[in-house]
Amino acid sequence: MSRRELVIAVLIACGVGLWLRLTGLGFGLPAVFNMDEVAIMNRALAFGTGDLNPRNFLYPTLYFYVLFAWEGLTFIVGWALGIWDSLAAFQREFFVDPSRLFWAGRLLTTLCGIATIVAAARLAARLFAPSAAVAAAIFLAVAPIAVMDAHYVKHDVPVTLLIVLTHLWLLRILKTDGPALLRDVRGTGAMAGLAMSTHYYAVFLALPVTFVLLSQTGTPWSRRVSHLMQAGLVTTLVFLAASPFLLPNIDTAWIDITQNRAIVMDRATEAAGRLPSLGRYLTLLVQDGLGWPAGVVGMAGLLLVAVESRRQGLFLLLFPTVFLLFISNTVPASRYLNAVLPFLAIGAGVAVSRALRAFSPRVTASPIAVAALALVIASPGGVKSVRTGRFFQQTDTRTLAQAWVEEHIPEGTSILVQPYSVPLRQSREGLIEALEVTRGSEEPPSVKFREQLALNPYPALAYRTIYLGIGGLDADKLYVSPREFDATETLEPLRVLGVMYVALKRYNIPDASLASLDRALANGGHIVATFSPYRSDVDQGRRAVVAPFLHNTDARLDPALERPGPVIEIWRID
Repeated sequence: MSRRELVIAVLIACGVGLWLRLTGLGFGLPAVFNMDEVAIMNRALAFGTGDLNPRNFLYPTLYFYVLFAWEGLTFIVGWALGIWDSLAAFQREFFVDPSRLFWAGRLLTTLCGIATIVAAARLAARLFAPSAAVAAAIFLAVAPIAVMDAHYVKHDVPVTLLIVLTHLWLLRILKTDGPALLRDVRGTGAMAGLAMSTHYYAVFLALPVTFVLLSQTGTPWSRRVSHLMQAGLVTTLVFLAASPFLLPNIDTAWIDITQNRAIVMDRATEAAGRLPSLGRYLTLLVQDGLGWPAGVVGMAGLLLVAVESRRQGLFLLLFPTVFLLFISNTVPASRYLNAVLPFLAIGAGVAVSRALRAFSPRVTASPIAVAALALVIASPGGVKSVRTGRFFQQTDTRTLAQAWVEEHIPEGTSILVQPYSVPLRQSREGLIEALEVTRGSEEPPSVKFREQLALNPYPALAYRTIYLGIGGLDADKLYVSPREFDATETLEPLRVLGVMYVALKRYNIPDASLASLDRALANGGHIVATFSPYRSDVDQGRRAVVAPFLHNTDARLDPALERPGPVIEIWRID
């Protein structure tokens, strides 16, 4: 296979991958139903005030800076095209209709995913053969988890790109006969530092870096150790440069990191012990990683590499294996598997290349033959990815409910909602009221709220929204706790607040914390509208075992579901 044929084949794979990732990219907009997307975008855009200190270190900082710069580039391009005539118009759009801002942020993730396909193919080509590279590119292009997560403004896809690029730099040392060049040692360290400053879990890159640098053939041990120390120093400096406020705020960072560990890991290990989620992650890798049977072929290919060459096997397997064991101590989240998928795709590419070579060396050299076999193996995953895009294009139940409310309920009405439920716009009066109650003053505590109150004219179809929950740190929200209904099981707590309608989320498993409110509604209200994500031909028994798809959970795209979102009930208080 010539270099030209390799490039064309990989570009075609990237084109398919881009189409899959762009399909449904604007899901939900202008509403954003993934709470992580909102938090990440808010933190990035907050740099526009001139303060580059994120003041929160659940994640390191690099991705936020890149996202802020990307949104700045979006404004410049939009300004040049006449979409926005000023920065003020761009800022206003964030409060009125942030669709273009979030679409741009998601596009950045998508482009990182496409770049990862190219990087993985290059890694496979340099380490094995062009045929392995073509097959790996195809597998990664249609990988269901990679395609789905490329639709979100989140860290996992961008950090995966940097993890693969670190391995590409490291490969220059692995392929060197004799001492490594300092340029390659420092380049590896710099790329690893960028990856670690995008997501903390990239720290496991230290394992393949240490292995390769200490296993340099024909190199004195003193020089090997020196190379390792230099790589570590560069990694540390780049990490701190890309997250410059972490060290000065180390106390805050430590609190944030430990609290995140408590949420993500301690919940999983306290009751079930070590590695409680390993089986679940392996199942996800096989079923949704590359799709069946590509996941099994990928594992077989990686095992084959390890058998043929201990050094190449450890180079490819150290990071994904240890990382997989690490995340097996977390509550299962398929997005973490993005960092494993390029290596699994390369393993599958090696298996395809070896199978064709065993059949005929001439066949192995044919990009058409390689692509044909890879496509056959990848087709189940590809079908899932096509379905994902089509599913994302369906209107969310929460959007359907919003349209019903805006058509049937007068503007300014007091409505009880839940966080990330029906995306109703909060009225100016409602925002002022919330600020006065939560802050003791209507003076906005942040630039965001000042800008929101300054909107003139204020966006139409806004409501006085009261939130159902135990409260939180949001200064712009008034909460009613579900516990307030326990004593009397009446709607008096809502009547006192002037609430006339209630919008509730329902799942396949009843929420026990809402039992008292449910009884109160049954006695003092009636349902006026219901919006379901399930297909009309799905019976109640099937609905009871299929969880709705909410974008911020790991519920699968079950055939019983017609659209994203929970069941939404809208009640009228009598």
